[in-house]
Amino acid sequence: MSYVYDIVLNFNSELYEFYEWKKDDTIYHIKRINLIKVDSKIYNDLLNHKVKFNEDFIISIFNKCEYFDNRSIELMPYAFLVTDSYRVMGLLLDSSGKIIKYSSLLLDEEEYVLDLSDKLKNAFPKFSIIQKRAKNEYNTRQEKLIINVIKKDLKLDYEKKDLNKLKYLYYEYFNKQCDVPDVIYHELMSELDKNLTDKHYNLYNLIKLTYNETIEN
Repeated sequence: MSYVYDIVLNFNSELYEFYEWKKDDTIYHIKRINLIKVDSKIYNDLLNHKVKFNEDFIISIFNKCEYFDNRSIELMPYAFLVTDSYRVMGLLLDSSGKIIKYSSLLLDEEEYVLDLSDKLKNAFPKFSIIQKRAKNEYNTRQEKLIINVIKKDLKLDYEKKDLNKLKYLYYEYFNKQCDVPDVIYHELMSELDKNLTDKHYNLYNLIKLTYNETIEN
């Protein structure tokens, strides 16, 4: 293992690119953190699955990550960087070795780490795959916001039995008529599990428009 010095990380339950970071996120100014180079298969496993590292690996990184906190230096017990020389991300584990948070890097710092990784040999940390991460975990923050707004609105309309609005949204999305609330609700909700398309964004904008009309009236 090698070390990287003086970078910033923004740990979240999903991996958000640096341009999605928010002003109110907790940004850590890292003084020192381990860097581990792996092959692309291992990197993809860590990115796409919920995994648990074995005890030897947990011990090897324990308290190796330091960050600045005001005027003091604090320890982050189970944090490290992993790269395959094409990509890099920060990982935060719990005490059992499970990945609980991810962080991207700022663009210039990512480039620096990737250059540094060219000089490293591949490591083969031992871990077990628990399960594949849910597909919607890869959505951006904006996409998740859109999905949540649509879901909440559909549920509210369904519970209020607002058939006119449900029919309207259904027609705008599918370009066909339906008069059965249960069918409308379940078919629209199932569409939210798919990759977002222009249809989803249009539905979101229509819902926002109905809110604006309600407020103005």
